[in-house]
Amino acid sequence: MNGCTRALAGGLAPLALCLSISLPAAGASPEDAAKKDAGKEGLRFHASLADGLGFKTAKNEFAVDAGVLSQIRFDLTWNGPRFVEDGFNVLMARPYLKARAFDDQVRFFVQPELGTTSPKLLDLEVSWQPVPAFGIKVGQFLTPFSRAFFTPVPLLQFQDFSRVNEKFRAGRDTGAMMYGAPAGGIFEYYAGAFNGNGIDRGGNDDTSIMGIGRIAVNPLHPVPYDETPSLRGAVPFRFAIGLNGIADRAHPTKQQTNTATGATETVPLPPETRLTLGGDITVQWDRLTFLGEGYLRRVYVDGGSVSKGGGLYGQAGFFVVPKHFEVAARVGWMDPDTAKPNDEEHSVEGLLNGYVVGNHLKMGLRYMMLHIDAPNDPAFKPGTNHRLIFQTQFWI
Repeated sequence: MNGCTRALAGGLAPLALCLSISLPAAGASPEDAAKKDAGKEGLRFHASLADGLGFKTAKNEFAVDAGVLSQIRFDLTWNGPRFVEDGFNVLMARPYLKARAFDDQVRFFVQPELGTTSPKLLDLEVSWQPVPAFGIKVGQFLTPFSRAFFTPVPLLQFQDFSRVNEKFRAGRDTGAMMYGAPAGGIFEYYAGAFNGNGIDRGGNDDTSIMGIGRIAVNPLHPVPYDETPSLRGAVPFRFAIGLNGIADRAHPTKQQTNTATGATETVPLPPETRLTLGGDITVQWDRLTFLGEGYLRRVYVDGGSVSKGGGLYGQAGFFVVPKHFEVAARVGWMDPDTAKPNDEEHSVEGLLNGYVVGNHLKMGLRYMMLHIDAPNDPAFKPGTNHRLIFQTQFWI
């Protein structure tokens, strides 16, 4: 894929350059001037790692961009003397298509995942934002809970989200959301209603709407959703604080065997109300970044029982070699259900990131030590687990 992309980029780049910056020779004829004016109304093509492949009109009324995110990983996991998992894996293969119209007021985005056993649709969204303070988005997309989850995957510092983040946040879902960034981006708000089904599924199996909201404050300057801002140079001191919430009325089920027929049946469980609260803070300064997130959850089961859970994690990174080499660390803790005596877990992680062409071509070597009290995850065994990951990312 790299050779094809470079070949296409090599062919289109001169054309884009000619279309965008060519000037008529001195003493150009009226016919030449007319051609120049006509060119201003035409299309401008681009092909680069930063912008992908695409085109836009000269006055930016319409633009289309296409690209792909690919991640390849080597994973080695062990618990004591036994290897639990090892081998190479194509973690992600995500082509995408973006379209913008009316000076970026209307946006369309579609992105499938082709790197899994069963290909699936991740994102299919349309948004309209006539002014920075107000916008509407509909479709299947990222739910607005947690700063880390709202950050595009290519711009993450670590190769994975924290396990604490994955446990308490909601994932992609189908729904509608209002959002905006008034006051020059100092304040942000997001409020959405979703099916609660997860991705790539029709209907609303739970028959109830899941509400998710997020507010954030950037007191000094808007803070982009990017965990590697120092790739563009030294960053002035800035920070952001966010508060997130989920309210979900769920109708869980379980699988059990019918003793009379021997068949596996889906049995409904008592409905429950799930309330989740999250908070996050991020600090960016010079070549240093920090992100911390914490969560609290209560589940009210019809009939009187209540379960509680919580977790938090923090991560920090520093560019030892500006724009090219970063060291980072992350620690996490969670107790998903305080009523259960053996479901806590603790993790410590270290990371070395090498950026060849920013986030478009980078490599990471990561070590994680994870202690799990009970066998609640098929990828890990009870006790202390160790995982070593080497991952490459290619993104256009």
